[in-house]
Amino acid sequence: MDFIPGGISVVIPTYNRAHLIKESLQSVLDQTVLPLEIIVVDDFSTDNTEEVVKSLNSPLIKYFKNQRTKGANGARNTGIMLSCGEFIAFHDSDDIWLSDKLELQLQVLKSDPNIDMCFCSLITENGIITPKRKIKSFDIREQLKLKNFISTQTIFIYKKQALIFLFDEELRRFQDWDFVLRVSSEKKIHHIDKPLVIQKLQIGSITNTVNYLDSYEKIYKKYPDIYKYGIFNKVICKEIELKNQYSFKGIIELFCLKIARRVKLFMLGI
Repeated sequence: MDFIPGGISVVIPTYNRAHLIKESLQSVLDQTVLPLEIIVVDDFSTDNTEEVVKSLNSPLIKYFKNQRTKGANGARNTGIMLSCGEFIAFHDSDDIWLSDKLELQLQVLKSDPNIDMCFCSLITENGIITPKRKIKSFDIREQLKLKNFISTQTIFIYKKQALIFLFDEELRRFQDWDFVLRVSSEKKIHHIDKPLVIQKLQIGSITNTVNYLDSYEKIYKKYPDIYKYGIFNKVICKEIELKNQYSFKGIIELFCLKIARRVKLFMLGI
């Protein structure tokens, strides 16, 4: 057995988040059910992240520093392979967990042996909740083909499954979407319809710096079945077409698609 039964390993990749990681780690240490370990994988930070992490002086925290930059996905995969718990919960070094997150997610996986992964809703600092409604397990895969609504820091999964799927280290954006698309194609996922994560989007984050159209193109190449699947992806595909070949007709088509998308997403509540 390569894990400790019932134990939870929290995996946190980080890069130059010395000013934020302490609060993030504290939200894990304040959980009603404490994890077995908190694995911080520092992706070769150049600030004083290590000093801040070690200042918490917690025996639960295990700090590892990459000898070169591998990216967030490489850091997460390192954390998965270093973990000792039966379960893995992913966290981001600039976000906050509510105190009962691990307790509620552990209850879900223990209550049904058929569930391999669960996720909770997420709320941003300005009050936007994702997803906006309960997503039934049987419907998660189809809804994910429309757009992603599962962020990495909301995921709680068996280690044995995380080792099978891992994160695609070639992707710099939408790694969470890629991960859950693969998991949902084979495994049962449960949604806790309660925001248990507070997301703080930083200016220097990957989400803000990596070109989103290029990232969508990579996802569509990897998953051709979602290319132009649903109104959301049709909008993105039209934006990609316009990026490559601008036309007035294309602009009009894009405007109409965006209106239709807004109506559709409002009706779906995701």
